[in-house]
Amino acid sequence: MSGKVYPLAGSQRDAVDPRDSVWLSASAGTGKTQVLSARVLRLLLEDGVDPGSILCLTFTKAGAAEMSVRVGEVLARWVRMPDAELAKELSHVGAPVTPEVRKRARSLFARVLDCPGGGLRIDTIHAFAQWLLAAFPGEAQMLPGTRAMEDRERALLLDEVLTDLIARATSSERAAIEELSRRKGPDGVRTWLMRCSSAMPLWEGPGGWQPPMRPRVCHLLGLPSDADESALAILCEDGAFDVASLRDCLAGYRDWKGKTADLAVASIGSWLAEPPTQRLKTLDSLTDALFFKNGNPKLPKNANDSFIGASASVGEALGRIQETRQLIEL
Repeated sequence: MSGKVYPLAGSQRDAVDPRDSVWLSASAGTGKTQVLSARVLRLLLEDGVDPGSILCLTFTKAGAAEMSVRVGEVLARWVRMPDAELAKELSHVGAPVTPEVRKRARSLFARVLDCPGGGLRIDTIHAFAQWLLAAFPGEAQMLPGTRAMEDRERALLLDEVLTDLIARATSSERAAIEELSRRKGPDGVRTWLMRCSSAMPLWEGPGGWQPPMRPRVCHLLGLPSDADESALAILCEDGAFDVASLRDCLAGYRDWKGKTADLAVASIGSWLAEPPTQRLKTLDSLTDALFFKNGNPKLPKNANDSFIGASASVGEALGRIQETRQLIEL
C-alpha cells in the first residue's frame, strides 16, 4: 500500500462507515485488509474518538503487522500533505472534507504515537488475550509473571517429553512406535502422539478407558467391536464418504489444465463409478492423485476457497479410512 489511500466504492464504502456494525466477508485478494484499514482511519477521524480507545484484532500476526504498517504510513503522509491531496484521500474513505477534519487528520500521527505502547492496539486475538491475562493475573487466578509459552519453547519441551517417554518405553511399546514410524514416517509419529495427548481425559480418572482397548476405540469411531475389512468398505459408500466434496474437487480439477489435474480427474471419476469394495482397493491410488506424501493437497496456486475447502474435507474422509484400516490391522 505504501501509505496510499485507494478510493472505495459500493459495499466497500458502506463497510468503513463507523456508525454501522459491519460483518465483512470476501474471498482472498479482494481487499479486505484495505477496507478494514480504511475503517480504522474513519474511526480515528471521528470527533471525540481517542486513538487509545480503538482495539483492532486479527487472526494472524501477519495480518496485524500489515494493518499496523498501512495505517501508520497513511497517518505519516497526512501530516504534510497539501490540502487538495488530503481532501481527495479523505473522500476516498468516505470522510467529510471540512477544515476541522483536515486538521484532525494532520494531528493523528502524533496522537497515535502518544498512545500507551507507542501506537494503535492492533493485535492478534491470542496476543490480546495474553495481554489481558498479564494485566489482570489476580482476576484470572494466575500467578503474576505467568506468560504464554513461545513456539520454540513448546517444540523443545515436546522433544524432551517424547524422548523421555521413548527411553522409558517397554519393548512392546517400542515395537509399536517402530511400526508407526514405518507407516507414517518420523514426523507422522510425532503428530499422531500429539493427537493422542489431546485425548488424555479418555485414559485417566474413574471414567478412563481400561483394557481391552480395541472394542472401545472401534466404538469411538462408530464401528462394531469386531470390525474387519467389510467395515472399511462401508466407509467408502456414498452415504458415509463425503462424495459431495469429492465432486466439488472434480469440478475444480477439470478447470485446471495439466498432468496433475488430468490424473486427478481420471482417478476421481473412476473411483466414484466403482462399488464400495472396489473403491477400498483403489483408495491409495485416489489419495496419491490428490495429495502429496506429506499430506498437502495438489492444488493450483489460484485455487479458490471453495476448492481448498472441498479438498480439505476429502482429505479428512480419506484419513479416517486410513486410520481405521490401521486399527483393524493391529
